Amino acid sequence: MIASKSLLVVDDDEDNRSILCRRLEKEGYTVATACNGQDALNLLRYEQFDLVLLDVMMPGMDGYEVLLRIKADSNTLDTPVIMISAFKDKDYVIKCLQLGASDYLLKPYNMSIVKSRIWRCLGTWRGVDSERNWQADMQNSNVLIVEDDEFNRDILQRRVEKSGFNASCARNGKEALEALAREKVDLMLLDLMMPGVDGIEVLKRMKANQKYSRIPVIMVSAIDDSESVARCMQLGATDYITKPFNAVLLRARIESVLKEKNLNDPEKS
Repeated sequence: MIASKSLLVVDDDEDNRSILCRRLEKEGYTVATACNGQDALNLLRYEQFDLVLLDVMMPGMDGYEVLLRIKADSNTLDTPVIMISAFKDKDYVIKCLQLGASDYLLKPYNMSIVKSRIWRCLGTWRGVDSERNWQADMQNSNVLIVEDDEFNRDILQRRVEKSGFNASCARNGKEALEALAREKVDLMLLDLMMPGVDGIEVLKRMKANQKYSRIPVIMVSAIDDSESVARCMQLGATDYITKPFNAVLLRARIESVLKEKNLNDPEKS
């Protein structure tokens, strides 16, 4: 089980380290901490971790440099790293992903999101051969975009297709449920706020139907409060992305979720 995995939390802020460490230990993880980049690298030389949670902005050696060194070392190259930062600017996100980070988390933490991202990173690592198989399977993945705003819908569709996935669209919750009944859907991008049948209701109906309950759902919303995020995650959403979305991060989220689905697909076991 993933709960037996070991994590390394790297953050120069003692309160952040302590809070995150306690919460992760409650989930059953074995957690070590480092207060700076050099201490983290020293630990990685002597202890193997299943995942590193790495703060971007630290005095001395920052998270970028630590990430570079992790990915340059053959002993730690395959260790997934989730970067942590208070900065929402897309340039920070893009740089982290380009340097090899598996994901990017924002402070202050929403633990539902933190747990989901950690679980996904730990559950989807499969090595080089499996990655090649995934790239082939990716071309056949179908993403259903549910968005009532035509402009947003068009942007999402173009982004999804440009990332190499098949995309279809529904203008509202009713059309989304109808689409599920007639076409193969590997992932749904679901707008939270829609007239009539809203995203919450669509999510509820999907998770209550055995035929659709295993389809991953990423909620997309302009609402960025912890209560809305927590509610969606509790109802079974796989992830939550806020508008305006970052194209690089959107692709990373979609790929990560579909890798997880592909790994856990009983037909491919």
